[in-house]
Amino acid sequence: MYLFIAIILIAELIIATNLVCLIIKADKKVLALSDKLTDVRPKIKDGLKSAKDAVAKLVEGVHKLSCYAEKKKQQYTMSIIKTVLIYALLIMLKGKSKKCLSAMQLAVVLKDCWDRGAACNL
Repeated sequence: MYLFIAIILIAELIIATNLVCLIIKADKKVLALSDKLTDVRPKIKDGLKSAKDAVAKLVEGVHKLSCYAEKKKQQYTMSIIKTVLIYALLIMLKGKSKKCLSAMQLAVVLKDCWDRGAACNL
């Protein structure tokens, strides 16, 4: 019976020694990795800062693109409304369509020139 207890004690000591050796190896590897991370930390910060700046510029670009698309949408909507009004007036004034057409086109051209001039001053 004493022999059995001695064998179990020796086996436990061997297992404990192996576990301690594995823990020491893992600790050394973690310390080495920590040193590497400490050395690389400024580069990581710079990389994250540049990534943040890139995302901010991307958001700004998307915002500008959406504003441009909204502006173009309004321009096309106004153009369609003008065209519909011109043709509605032409239908109402059937007999004098050629004279009305040229007068309306002249009015639209003048209005567009006026709008472009006002937009350039902004």
